[in-house]
Amino acid sequence: MGGRTLALLGEYEHSLDEKGRLTLPSRLRPYFEGGIVITKGVDRCLFAFPPEEWAAFKANIKAQADLSAKGRQLSRMFFSMAFEATLDRQGRVLIPAKLARYAGLRKDVTIAGVDDRLEIWDTDEWNSYLAGADESFAEIIEEFAGREEGR
Repeated sequence: MGGRTLALLGEYEHSLDEKGRLTLPSRLRPYFEGGIVITKGVDRCLFAFPPEEWAAFKANIKAQADLSAKGRQLSRMFFSMAFEATLDRQGRVLIPAKLARYAGLRKDVTIAGVDDRLEIWDTDEWNSYLAGADESFAEIIEEFAGREEGR
């Protein structure tokens, strides 16, 4: 994106239209001028990448996914479900039905910026996820800081 450091941030509530299209927030659209890649994410959401970040993600998966059974499974899960698209003039992208079913997307969706990608969630699922994550937030921070609980 013109030398800018990528930082997809924020939380946005949107709706799928009757054709299954999602309108991206206007402040995020410049990151997707070259296209968008949507694939199965984890925790029942979808991942959406700008092309450059998809290339980096893909390279990382390929480097990690050796000939082991789990490596092959990881590759299949991300790559077989991946969908390349471009935004239309209104900033919309069609969410393929198979991906929408996987993520349980109905009408109300939440788009969360997660640095190098967007995550697309059914809003009720997102709220449930946040409620559980908030409870363990301090523990997660301590774990990533390398501290033991009670120190």
